[in-house]
Amino acid sequence: MWLPDDTLLAAWTRLIDDPDTAAAFAELVLEPLADELAWRVPPATPDEVATAAEIAVLAVIKRPERYDPARLPLPAYLLMIARRKLKTAQTAERRHHKSRIPWDSVEDRLPAQNEDGEDDGPSFDAPELRAVIAAFTPAERRALDLQRGGERRTAVFADALGIADRPAAEQEAEVKRVKDRILKRLRRAVGGAP
Repeated sequence: MWLPDDTLLAAWTRLIDDPDTAAAFAELVLEPLADELAWRVPPATPDEVATAAEIAVLAVIKRPERYDPARLPLPAYLLMIARRKLKTAQTAERRHHKSRIPWDSVEDRLPAQNEDGEDDGPSFDAPELRAVIAAFTPAERRALDLQRGGERRTAVFADALGIADRPAAEQEAEVKRVKDRILKRLRRAVGGAP
């Protein structure tokens, strides 16, 4: 629930005069903003809502002078920024997923591993796939082996990529980036869209 407009306006004024009040400002507006955003944009996930609300609050903290109280109330201004950020993120996510195909459909088009039991990474019969895999880093080869084996846990991939000591969010982002890069390169090799 939003605090009264005069309380929010006073917090914004303090923010302009003293940037050290940023944490207090965020504490006043972040939760009500996230709640309203979730209510107004129901298909959004809690993570999407939280991220958009945080971005909006940070935008005001970084440049409080951009807000004009004569034009609209502070909650409306924050909501405007957050909705725009949320819509942009959702559009990007839809675009990202639209171009993706399931790993299984790529894997079905890949040749099987050699039968000799070599443990030096995946071996493929098609020359174009051998060339693609040969260009992979050792970490990418380990990640491909894990993918082909059906592994999905981020922690296992992070360990294989040598990033297990990084924060969880960073591990997740890097694992996703590596998996997407592998998939894209394999799709190109088997004649799929880039």
